[in-house]
Amino acid sequence: MADSSDQTGTGRARAGASKGLFETDRPGGLHQRVHRSLSHAIASGKFEKGARLPSEAELAATFGVSRPVVRQALDILRRDGLIESQRGSGNYVRGGEEAPSAAAASAPFSPVQMQHLLDDLEFREVIEPEAAFFAARRRTPADMERMEAAMRRFEDAHAAGAITHHFDYLFHESIALATTNGHFVDAVRSLEYRPGDARLQMRHLIHFLPSHRGVAVLREHGQVLALIRERDADGARSAMWKHIDAARLRLIDFISASDAGAAVATPVERDASIR
Repeated sequence: MADSSDQTGTGRARAGASKGLFETDRPGGLHQRVHRSLSHAIASGKFEKGARLPSEAELAATFGVSRPVVRQALDILRRDGLIESQRGSGNYVRGGEEAPSAAAASAPFSPVQMQHLLDDLEFREVIEPEAAFFAARRRTPADMERMEAAMRRFEDAHAAGAITHHFDYLFHESIALATTNGHFVDAVRSLEYRPGDARLQMRHLIHFLPSHRGVAVLREHGQVLALIRERDADGARSAMWKHIDAARLRLIDFISASDAGAAVATPVERDASIR
C-alpha cells in the first residue's frame, strides 16, 4: 500500500521535477530499463559528481514502475560504483571526471565499441553539416537562445571538470531543432540513445581528457555558433564539417594507440577492401 500511495498525489507532483531528465523508453525488463536510463544520465553528465538523485518515489512515478523495481536498479548502480547512499538523505552520484577513466582501466574498450563510434562520426559527417546549413538559414531568436544556453552550460561543466557530454549533445540537438526538419532531430537523437553507455565513456576520454582537448571542442563549437548567428549558412556547414572531422581524427588517433586498434577498420581501410 505504501508504494501505491507514493505514486499518487504528492508523489506525482514531485515526479514532475524528474521529467525530461531521463530517456524512459529504453528496451529491456523493468529494472534494466530504469538502470540503463539512470546510468546514461550519470555517464552523460546530466547528474554531475555529488548530485542527489530524485527519490525512489519520484523515480517510480517517472518510469511508471514500483519502488522495488527502482531499488533493483539503484542496487546495480551502487555495485557499479556510480552512486552511494547516505542514510536518511538519499542517493548521490559518485561519478565525475575520474569515473570514465576508472571504467576504462578496469574494462578496456572493445574493437566493436570503437567501430560503432567511428560509424557514428561517419554518419554525423554527412548529416550535421547540412543541419548547420539549414539552422543558419532558419534559426529564430528562440533557437539562438537555446544554442547559447547549451554552449554556456557546456563551458561551465568543462571549467568545473565535470562530464560534459550531455551539454555537447544539447548543443548539437539545438542546431537540429533550428532546422525545423524533424528528420535532422531524429538523426541526432538516434545516435545519443543507442544501446551501450560505454560509448559515452569513450567519448569523454577521447575528446575531453586531457582538458586541452575539451578547449579545442569548445572552440570548434564557438565557430559554428558564431556563423549560425551571422546566418552564414555555407560557413556554418563548413565549420560543422571541420568539427566532426576533427572528432573523427581524435578517435582514429585513440584507436591507433589502443591495443584493440588493429581490429578496427578505418574508413580508408574499408574503402580499400572493396576495390
